[in-house]
Amino acid sequence: MSNVFIMALPVALIAAFFNLIAFLAEKLGYTSTGLTIGYVGQMTGHMFPILLNIYLATYYSTLQRLPKAAAISCSLVAFLIVSQQWGLLSPVIPLPDNFALSLFSAYATCFIIARLNKFPLFKVRGEHSVVDHSVNIITISIVTLATLLVVCQIVATCFSYYIQPYILLPRLDPTSFTDGLIYEFLRGLLWSVGVNGHNVLHMYKTELFEISTANMADWKNFGTDLNIISTNFYDFFTGMGGSGNTISLVFCMLFFAKSKGYRLLAKTVLILSIFNINEPILFGVPIIFNPVMMIPFLLTPLLSFVLAYGATSMGYIAPLSEVHSWLMPPIVNGYFASGESWSVAVFQFILIVLGMVIYYPFFKIMDRHSVGLDLSSVINNRFFSSDSIEGSSKLTSFIPSMQLNISAQKEVEGLYRSGSFILYYQPQVDIHTGQVVAVEALIRHISDDGKLRSPSFLHAFGQLGLMPELDSWVVERAVSDIAKLPDSQHINLSINISADTMLKKGFVKSLKAAVKSSGLNYHQVEIEVTEELLIRDEKRIAEIINEIKELGILVVLDDFGTGYSSLAYLSRFDFDKIKIDRSLVTNLNTERGKGLFEVVVQLGNITNADIVVEGIETEEELIFIRERGIQVVQGFYYHKPMPLAELLQNGIVFDNGDRLPSQA
Repeated sequence: MSNVFIMALPVALIAAFFNLIAFLAEKLGYTSTGLTIGYVGQMTGHMFPILLNIYLATYYSTLQRLPKAAAISCSLVAFLIVSQQWGLLSPVIPLPDNFALSLFSAYATCFIIARLNKFPLFKVRGEHSVVDHSVNIITISIVTLATLLVVCQIVATCFSYYIQPYILLPRLDPTSFTDGLIYEFLRGLLWSVGVNGHNVLHMYKTELFEISTANMADWKNFGTDLNIISTNFYDFFTGMGGSGNTISLVFCMLFFAKSKGYRLLAKTVLILSIFNINEPILFGVPIIFNPVMMIPFLLTPLLSFVLAYGATSMGYIAPLSEVHSWLMPPIVNGYFASGESWSVAVFQFILIVLGMVIYYPFFKIMDRHSVGLDLSSVINNRFFSSDSIEGSSKLTSFIPSMQLNISAQKEVEGLYRSGSFILYYQPQVDIHTGQVVAVEALIRHISDDGKLRSPSFLHAFGQLGLMPELDSWVVERAVSDIAKLPDSQHINLSINISADTMLKKGFVKSLKAAVKSSGLNYHQVEIEVTEELLIRDEKRIAEIINEIKELGILVVLDDFGTGYSSLAYLSRFDFDKIKIDRSLVTNLNTERGKGLFEVVVQLGNITNADIVVEGIETEEELIFIRERGIQVVQGFYYHKPMPLAELLQNGIVFDNGDRLPSQA
């Protein structure tokens, strides 16, 4: 459900901005223009539940390999018909606006179609004609739609005869403290399950508006006491930024979110929240159908209600004496609605800060389990670029998939709980002298019971956008470790850097600081890059590589010979070293493999870069490599990756440049 809300979020944003423009146009005197733009905004906003229905039907039909045409059409028709039958059309525009029913009809449709597909009668084999396929889809659609409508009619009938007569709705007193709390709780609860609380409880608010205007008129004319609860009491104390005092959540996201997606969302909706429009927040976080965010969404306005009522009754703040539009920004609205009382404006500010305190621990949970929501990606890649809705599996559907992120989050958290990360080092050996000239830092995970895990977990960090943090840890730990080695000034350290890390702002600065603090010379550090990095942003990468080389740090092209464009990059970038991938070494037992390897070596030599061959495991491979003029190799023939303690204990590096013992 969260995926679907995020997918449809751009529509909510557009509708919200139309409503804001309409409000401003009317305030500036362009009434006709404001009405037109407002109507467009309302129509666009009412598309949201319809889009949710279509997106979810498409999503489930993709997962279960169902006929999409049948799923989408049946789901949408059922949503429209049932909404009309149950009286769930919007009172503003005759379109369905119930989010819960929108999602339920899509799920129920796909559920029924999936069950029908198990019956031979509804199956169409590949040898059947196009007409047979069409007839089959029509048949499935008719049966599915009929089933849905019959079930819904039965539910409606049972509800009207056996349940509705026994439901006694409370008669709420608009000026009562207790009834006001009930009203605030009910409208928040309805919103949290996808039902517009304002529409359901509009009669209470209408009655309160009439009482408030009459009371304020009596106060001005006859000096009657003002009621504490007025029509704007909810708008200005429990609905700042929209229902749930969500402007507090927006500021919380803006100041404390670690996820770039949440920060971008906060920046995007800030202006809307200032004018008390919060649909993008309800759908974008999301709050609707979210058991985590539902708690502060209900708690914050209730506490604000109690505090505002108490502060007014005890005379700390003035009661509201004027009626203003709910779109007027918080603090400003309280100041003017209370007869220009600064105490009310300050009190509203305090409520906003208090709301941030309440929202923070719950939002922190969302932020920690962030799915990397990228609003710009949703808009650019799905809303403006894609011509069709596609999806082949649970993990590749058109909806910004959370499944991968949740799985990655669990994997990363499991790693932290079950053990710790450790660096292993694999030496690079000069085959003519047998001495180690460099070591490559390789990250591993060791569990509490001593089991070592290869870096297969890196994909999880990449999925969550955590590679910069991981790479930063590797750089700082590696330079510190190598600085501890005997005769460390004669050994080079090679570190792999991901594309996300290298493109992160401030990378070169942090790299410089880490090397400087370790005591190593800059020319002892080698940064390994792959073709994946080079294709991300060639111009920016070129600038970063130049900055790194200006420090004296070496730049190495890793996995040379495996990419599509490795040759092209040799002419565009000035690499200090080139590492030939192990995949080219494994084919040296054939003439074609030997010839290809020699060509790759010649290409590397043309650039005047040093060449390192990875994955040397046998003496035959070593002899062939030596005959081709290669000087430095890396592989199990000499040394396997090992932790720092083993590197020291085995005497891998000696003072005075002694020859190293071979472990072949």
